[in-house]
Amino acid sequence: MAIDENVGKNIKKYRLAYKLTLQELAKKIHKSKSTMSKYEKGLISLDVATLEEIADVFQISPAYLLAVQDEELHSRLEPGEFLDRQYMYSYDGRSRRILKSVMERYQIPGSEQIGIQLFYDVQDEESCGNCKTFYTGYSRRYEFVENYNLQNQNNPTEQAWICCINSLNRTSRRTGMLTGLSYKTMMPVAIKVMLSSAILKEDDELVSSLLLTKEDIKISRKYNLFTIDQFME
Repeated sequence: MAIDENVGKNIKKYRLAYKLTLQELAKKIHKSKSTMSKYEKGLISLDVATLEEIADVFQISPAYLLAVQDEELHSRLEPGEFLDRQYMYSYDGRSRRILKSVMERYQIPGSEQIGIQLFYDVQDEESCGNCKTFYTGYSRRYEFVENYNLQNQNNPTEQAWICCINSLNRTSRRTGMLTGLSYKTMMPVAIKVMLSSAILKEDDELVSSLLLTKEDIKISRKYNLFTIDQFME
């Protein structure tokens, strides 16, 4: 993909995630709607000043707009560049469907933390900007767990946290717990989630692994806390 097309794709991703129209974003950087549309389509190049203006609107580093999601480039990353994508799954008991989310990870220069962008509840993994909620934050990995601290960019009253157990057998799947506010009820919730380095098949087996088990409920009652049985092993 040409650099202009890649930048345009990233701009559109963040614009949709922040729930901005083309006109609204164009107004923020003092450009016309037509020019903004051409930027997103990769029809014209951005100068450095405009790139920085757009990055300021999204509260991100300009490097994120230049990020290339290419596995072959991971071995020669520069600070602030794209690391990888992970996919997060949970089960919505209200709508009886699997919720899929896209997590993008970036290097933070001079830090052991990883920059995190979570596009929550997407319909299409390749158009993740069109998400229900957009979170940004960071994660830090320890020997047995990885902790995520996230801020809802669409609703500043919510922060979310994910605690994910690192698998000892190096599987591509990890079980975790997401806590935050439900965007449907605005009440505090804790949700069982699964993170994967690859897109998973959405079948009965995946649904079963996302549902709270009898053991989950038994342990929660016994200790008077919300947990999942994988955390207690």
